Order: sequence, then structure tokens, then C-alpha cells
Amino acid sequence: MDMGKTHDLNVETLRAANISPDTLLATDFLNHYNEVAMLVDFLGSDDEISEEVLSWKPENYVDHFRHSGFRDKELAIEAYCQADSGIISRFEKACHSLDAKIIEIQQAVMKSDFDTATEIGKTLFDHIGQINGIIIGNAPGTPDDEPDHDHGISQSDIDSLFS
Repeated sequence: MDMGKTHDLNVETLRAANISPDTLLATDFLNHYNEVAMLVDFLGSDDEISEEVLSWKPENYVDHFRHSGFRDKELAIEAYCQADSGIISRFEKACHSLDAKIIEIQQAVMKSDFDTATEIGKTLFDHIGQINGIIIGNAPGTPDDEPDHDHGISQSDIDSLFS
């Protein structure tokens, strides 16, 4: 991102980029989750799908946009940096909760326990919907109303998956 360049964060500019003028967050970020959530439905049917699910890694908002082909990625990052800290906190907690669910799925896939992976996967789109609510500005909470619950996944569990 060119740090010398600033964007006009007016309502029209933001809406044209699918960035909520209320929260300054972009719905495009949900693609990071939608792709893996769709693949989970097909686990066990093809080894390539398992490999794709296992290759998914948690990625924060800014990194997602830095690596994406999203045409307004610089605007999305700039807007995020100006977003309300309370919204960002709820958003990041909800994303962490969803990351933990996907990591649970990955752990089940590594054990070839596709039934467990599929069962956990049934909740992914609900979590994505809740994050979408935060992004567009109409959701007060986090998935399962458990903002501080880490679902038993520690950072060392995450690190071991990708080592």
C-alpha cells in the first residue's frame, strides 16, 4: 500500500467498493472463509478437497487484502485502519472464533475423521453470517455469544498445524 496516498472515505466511494460506510469494513473479506466453508461440504469425497481444506490458514483482515486481487484493497485497508476500535474488537473476536472452528475441522481431517469435520462444518456459514452482520453494522455480538471462548485451540495448536 502506498502510505503517501489517501483515499476519499465518503459514503459513495465506500459503497462502490463494497465497504460499509457504517463500520468501514469490506464484505470481500468473507471470501477468506466462504471458500473453505464450501469445501468442507465435500470432505471425504476427494483427497484434493482435504488438501485444500488443510492448506487454509488464518489470515487477518489487512493481510487478506494485501494478498488479494480485490480492486479496492488499498481503500479497504485504509478504511479498516480508521474503523472504530470497538467494532474492530468484536470483528476480530468473531474471526478468531471462526478460525478456531476451521482449525478444529483441519485437526479432524488430519485424523481422517470426516464425520466430525463435517459436523463442525455445519456451523461455519452461521459464523460467517454473524461476521457479515458485524461488517455491515447490524450485529452486536460474536458467534455463539462466546467472545472470550477459544474453543480449546491454543496458539501452539495453530502453529503445529502449519509447521
